Amino acid sequence: MGDVLASIGAIIAFICPFLFLVGLMILLVSAKKRQIGIKLIVISIIGFIIGFGTCLANLSLGGMH
Repeated sequence: MGDVLASIGAIIAFICPFLFLVGLMILLVSAKKRQIGIKLIVISIIGFIIGFGTCLANLSLGGMH
């Protein structure tokens, strides 16, 4: 189960920076869709923190524990 969670967390942590860049482009280009850009940026930051935290929580350092 830990490997599945780590994989899902890695996928989320990989996708979130792209969502951040899309939200930043929407924020800078379109004045009408500014709220959508802000929401994308906030959601991507929260998702990255959750995904990265899930990866680190399931990380195994081998014999160091």
